[in-house]
Amino acid sequence: MYDVKKKDHNLAMYNNYTLAKTLSMFEWYELPETIPAFELEKLLQKHGFAFITKVEGKLYAFWGGIGGEQDVYGNPTKITINNVALKFNKTLDIKADGVLVYNDDCMNGVLPLVSRFNSSLVENDISLYMVGINSRMQTLLSASDDKTKTSADNYVQKLIDGDVSVIGEAALFDGIKRQDATSNNGSAFTSLIEFHQYIKGSLHNELGLQSNFNMKRERLTSGEVESGEDALYPFVDNMMKCRLEAVKKINTMYSTSIDVDYGGVWNVKQKELVDGVINEPSNENSGGGVSNESSNESPSESLTNLGEESSNESGKESTKYLSDETQETESLPKPTTREELPKLEAETLASQIEEAEAMLEDETLSDEDTEVLNALLNELKGGE
Repeated sequence: MYDVKKKDHNLAMYNNYTLAKTLSMFEWYELPETIPAFELEKLLQKHGFAFITKVEGKLYAFWGGIGGEQDVYGNPTKITINNVALKFNKTLDIKADGVLVYNDDCMNGVLPLVSRFNSSLVENDISLYMVGINSRMQTLLSASDDKTKTSADNYVQKLIDGDVSVIGEAALFDGIKRQDATSNNGSAFTSLIEFHQYIKGSLHNELGLQSNFNMKRERLTSGEVESGEDALYPFVDNMMKCRLEAVKKINTMYSTSIDVDYGGVWNVKQKELVDGVINEPSNENSGGGVSNESSNESPSESLTNLGEESSNESGKESTKYLSDETQETESLPKPTTREELPKLEAETLASQIEEAEAMLEDETLSDEDTEVLNALLNELKGGE
């Protein structure tokens, strides 16, 4: 059974659950078999760094004590490694004997950050537990002697256990004074739950995951939801930068082809941030209407392309029919006589006008785009 009062045990459990998520933050490629990606990330995120060096001709990732004479910027120059399994106990030069891989620029790791927030979650669990227990008691009891107190304690313990309690002695009523408990358990529960969500949301935001906590007790606008996204990435991006620098050094020193990239949901978030899309946009619009949802073009670019299509369409079709009367076209039916060509051009022009008018109905267009569209529409109507 979960014991809410075992703080150290519960904190370790919370930390392990969080690390089980963050260990998939990065994907490693072409690592040697002696360095599992899971073990490397565990060293980096728990201890803040890992030292990669060769032992008996094979690359390993170690953790050890760093120190020695400091360099000009106060950084350590030596690392002492004691690995019982490999019978390897040696003090190595950080720059000459291997590559020191940083989790972040300050070698903090993820575990201290996780522990800070999870410690608050453990304390808040106890508060929620106590509010829940107190809600079972609608009155406060006070006893005048030890015997009465023992009976009252047994009564309360049965309440905690969820048993229906019966008082069998009339003397107990004489020795116990009852006071009505002025309880505001409802508001206490709400405040504690909001605090719980705030802690978890803040932790996830530090790790680059959007997790909103609503302190307004009402709906959030899309602008409010997206306003905090800029604060999600600096720490995660710093972790990636340190790994990329380490990969470059390892590949240069040991002639390997190791690579690293974001993994899991972090990979998806980075693609959204850099590319704006995850999947390739579709070129087909459903319903026959004008839609820019599947396109990366700005409204101005769409208008420019529309003008180019309208000015080139007639010339393209005329070239088709005048150059080769036997040429087959899949997109449009080919007129059998030259007399039908003006009719086809008129239909094409009408289609362009209809498309421009549909785009003009878009209320999100800027004034500049609207002006350009109106000028294009007048030009199209002048050619009818």
